[in-house]
Amino acid sequence: MKVLANFEDNHKIPTNSSIDSLLNGGFEKGTVTQIFGPPSSGKSNLALFLAVTVAKTGKKAIYVDTEGGISIDRIKQIAGDDFSKVANNIMVFEPTSFQEQGENIGAIELWLRKNHESTDLFILDSAVALYRVDDMKSSRLNKELGKQMGKLSKIARSYDVAVIVTNQVYNAFDDEGNNDTKAVGGMILQYWSKVIIQLERGDQTNQRIATLKRHRSIEEGRQVVFRITSRGII
Repeated sequence: MKVLANFEDNHKIPTNSSIDSLLNGGFEKGTVTQIFGPPSSGKSNLALFLAVTVAKTGKKAIYVDTEGGISIDRIKQIAGDDFSKVANNIMVFEPTSFQEQGENIGAIELWLRKNHESTDLFILDSAVALYRVDDMKSSRLNKELGKQMGKLSKIARSYDVAVIVTNQVYNAFDDEGNNDTKAVGGMILQYWSKVIIQLERGDQTNQRIATLKRHRSIEEGRQVVFRITSRGII
């Protein structure tokens, strides 16, 4: 897996896969990108791959794992011989409540004030897993979700960090009875996400389809196909 070592000349984080052609070079720093899709569509695999890619360059990647599913063995697979270097450059947080998730984001924002020059990536995987199981009233939950997303947007812009937010989906029916897949979090996540990518499973084993749903300068609807492998994505 070839890694582009110098991100300073490029405002994007490349993946060296077809995802780069979808985004004209890679994931933008200074921007919140939302990746949504059903279970096993590749959201966490893509997030982990990005974290390892950044860590290999010597930069820090912050990974907030809200589902407790981050796999050290999977990181070892992707990192290969660079695991020791990678492990030192990935900071993992594992909140157990939606309130704690917000507290983690606040603590990370404070840490970045002094360490942003060494950090390229902030991943929140997933933004709504704890939101969906919290027993707070929906109005308070939505207010807290908006507050958290606002902080993530500020982090991206203030510290030139690529913020990647993964998101879950639900099935909704329109007025004509047609089934439509929608991202959880509604207009709140949609408002703060300047780039939105939908992931789906393909027809072949380990094949995934990425569709660009929103971008400030690239036409929507663009699609690419990629595969999940033992060493990441290709």
